[in-house]
Amino acid sequence: MQDMTGVFRFELRDALSSANTLIFATLAGYKDRVRLGVTAEIKLDGETIMKGWVDTVAPHLRDGEASVSISGSDKARDLIDGAATVDGPSEYRGKTVDAIIGEIVKPYGLSVRAEVDVGAQLDRFTIDGGETAMSAIEKALRQRGILATSDGVDTIVLTRTGAKRAPAPLVLPGNVVSSSGEFTIEGRHSEYRVKGQAEKAAGKRRSTLRLDATAAPLDSDPADWIADQEATEGAGVEIEGKAVDPEMKRYRPLVTLGRTQLTAEGAQTQAEWMARTARGSSERLEYEVKDYRAGDEQRLWRVNELVPVDDRFQGVNRDMLIAGVVMVYSQDDGGLTRLRVTSPEAYDTEPEGARRSNHARQGKAAAKPLDSTAYAL
Repeated sequence: MQDMTGVFRFELRDALSSANTLIFATLAGYKDRVRLGVTAEIKLDGETIMKGWVDTVAPHLRDGEASVSISGSDKARDLIDGAATVDGPSEYRGKTVDAIIGEIVKPYGLSVRAEVDVGAQLDRFTIDGGETAMSAIEKALRQRGILATSDGVDTIVLTRTGAKRAPAPLVLPGNVVSSSGEFTIEGRHSEYRVKGQAEKAAGKRRSTLRLDATAAPLDSDPADWIADQEATEGAGVEIEGKAVDPEMKRYRPLVTLGRTQLTAEGAQTQAEWMARTARGSSERLEYEVKDYRAGDEQRLWRVNELVPVDDRFQGVNRDMLIAGVVMVYSQDDGGLTRLRVTSPEAYDTEPEGARRSNHARQGKAAAKPLDSTAYAL
């Protein structure tokens, strides 16, 4: 979720400030000064890639040259620190995840599109007092193991990790201009436990009383029935999920409390997800490639696409997930795209197999000796 929204930044010539300050400046090509809070639409080769707001305007003067830096974000950025609800509702019953998220993002001018099965309706979903929209959305997504991203324009897309392939592979040596990486275990733990409780013994509590108007005194010891009832209550009320990271050799456990009503299956899913994503996030690579488009179809590089990486310098040869895309332009280098990639399991909502294992590279074939039937060329 931390990479759900998009941002932009432009460094421009400030014609008006130049004319007002520098005696040799002209107003050639001058247009109205950019104002805070105005809407912004970013296009590349006529294709809209982002719609949002101008959040910051920073004028700068140095060595006889006036410039202004403007930056902002897409519409989904306001979900990060904006409230999930102001006047309610703060509770939803019998609604699907996409319907709940749609209600949350509607005041922000956003809609929801589901590209995957969102699962059954949630029995109950609550929004905490003062909770942000992003926090509430993430809480709903975890219950159904779904990933959300912004299309950069006006839609929150519910999808899965790497639903699409990148326009081209990343190869070093090859189309990669620069490569950098970071491998860390700082955010990883040896064991993950998710604890919580469920209402009404998770539906296991008996709905009928053991005694009725015709009941007679028991002719046997009720201890067995009492023990069975206590086990039923305990299994329904006290819920725990557990997962381990076999690569972490030192004792470093993490215990968290479920933020919503949990089931035993839900707690286990969350624990496995925490272990998997922490392990995947421990690998971060960044590449630079020429231009903004690639491949036979000349498509733009996009986040949440799987890209084959063959990097002999970093020792990586497998599919990685594009977690961030930065498009840069300068007069010296022209157009460059910076791609931040990570292991796909950093965002996997469900186990997807050995996605951190490198593919075997083909070595050079050994020369075969001549046999006794060889003839001179």
